[in-house]
Amino acid sequence: MKYSKEFKLECIRKYKNGEYIEDPPSTRHDTFHKQVRKWVRIYDSLGEVGLEHGRPTLDIDQKLELIRRVENGESYKSAAYSVGIGDGLLIKWHNIYLESGIDGLKSLKRGRPSMNKKKPKKDKDKSELELLKEENEYLKAENEYLKKLDALVQKRKAQPQKKK
Repeated sequence: MKYSKEFKLECIRKYKNGEYIEDPPSTRHDTFHKQVRKWVRIYDSLGEVGLEHGRPTLDIDQKLELIRRVENGESYKSAAYSVGIGDGLLIKWHNIYLESGIDGLKSLKRGRPSMNKKKPKKDKDKSELELLKEENEYLKAENEYLKKLDALVQKRKAQPQKKK
């Protein structure tokens, strides 16, 4: 669920003043309050800018700097919240870095994969003549099938009908 910047600021204000924060409908108490604490940490690091929608885009050098901070003993949460990202994303980057190095971080694709169904590409290794031969074989087989089907239908029509 996405919350407005104003709602987040109000929750942060109440949290810092020790006031009761009412849970939004259809949220679990502990889950929501964890989220509020996360907002507080991000707000303390970045101010109101950190609470705006949209993830900050970090270049490869910034990602490597965060990974180095973690490897030097800083917690994932502390390092991640200082730049306004979730600790899960930083953990993912760190694991990719450990497996594939810098190249793995450079090749990360962003966003959701396309929903378009791609048409299968024709085999580029086959020449046009081979493709035409395959198509011809297919059409011959289809033609033979249709002839046999037609003969079967004609045979059934020729048989005398049984009376019920």
